[in-house]
Amino acid sequence: KSHVPMNDSTLPPSQRLKKPLPKRVNPRARMGVKKGFGLHDWNRLLKHAKDPAQRRGAPLRSITTSELKLHKTEHDGWTALHGKVYNITPYLHYHPGGVDILKHCLGKDGTKLFE
Repeated sequence: KSHVPMNDSTLPPSQRLKKPLPKRVNPRARMGVKKGFGLHDWNRLLKHAKDPAQRRGAPLRSITTSELKLHKTEHDGWTALHGKVYNITPYLHYHPGGVDILKHCLGKDGTKLFE
């Protein structure tokens, strides 16, 4: 008797290998935004928020690079854009690309990321 190797298509249906279909990547799919953190939700928050920048009435002041470096976490994140410092903590979870994209510029100048 000669041995004929069997491939997946020659096996009975009950013995065929069950391979998961590869996920198709949609380049336009939204990434990282959880339910309740969309653009509409952010705009609603801004409309009703009394102090979205969390300044508590303090006047604007100069921020040094060393002070900027202290604010580099998801729960206390500042970034500099074109020479101005922004507290982006309230916005992080509303960003369409998710928190991970903005983590690269927390506590430092993010101008290159946005150009």
